[in-house]
Amino acid sequence: MRPRVLALALTVVLAAGCSGDDSPTTQWADGVCSAWSELRTNVSGLTSGLSLDALTPEALESLRTEVEDRLSALQASAENLADAIRDTPEGADQAVEDAQQEMSSDADDVRAGLDSVGQALQGVANATSAQDVTAALDDAQAGLTATGQALTTLGDTVGGYASAADDTLQQAFDEAQSCQQTRTGGTPS
Repeated sequence: MRPRVLALALTVVLAAGCSGDDSPTTQWADGVCSAWSELRTNVSGLTSGLSLDALTPEALESLRTEVEDRLSALQASAENLADAIRDTPEGADQAVEDAQQEMSSDADDVRAGLDSVGQALQGVANATSAQDVTAALDDAQAGLTATGQALTTLGDTVGGYASAADDTLQQAFDEAQSCQQTRTGGTPS
C-alpha cells in the first residue's frame, strides 16, 4: 500500500510541477496579446489629458514635448507588437505560421494608421497658434480612428484564435494569461 501512495504523491508533484510550463506556442500567443494590449492602451491615451487652453509659447512647447513622448511610446508599442507577432516559436506548425502571416498583415494596417497619426502630430510640433494645434489634433484624430479600427480588427483576429478550429492555436491563445485578460477587459478570467 505504501508504494502506491508514494507513486500517487510523486505523480501529483510531477503534474503540478509541469502544469506551470507554457508551450512555446502559448508563450508566443501571450507575447502577442500582451503587446496588443499595451498598444491599445497607448493609442487610447495618446490625446487624453492634453490641455489646449491658454496656449502660451511655454505651454505650446510643453504640449509638443508631451505629444512627442506619447508618440514615441506609441511607436515603440507598435514595434513591440510587430516583434511579438514575428517571434513565432521554432518548429511552429502551419496553422501558427498562417496566424503569424494574418496578424502581420493586420499589424501593418495598425502601423499605417500610426504613421498618419505621426504625420498629423508633426503639425503640433510646427504649430504657432492654438488653431494650428487644433487642426493638427483633428487630423491626428482621423488617423487615430483608422488606427483604432485596424487595432480592433487585429484584436478580433487574436480573439478568434481562442476559438480556432486548429487545436494548437486554440489551446495557445486560450491558455495565454494576457490573452485571457484581453478578452475580459484586463482582469484574469
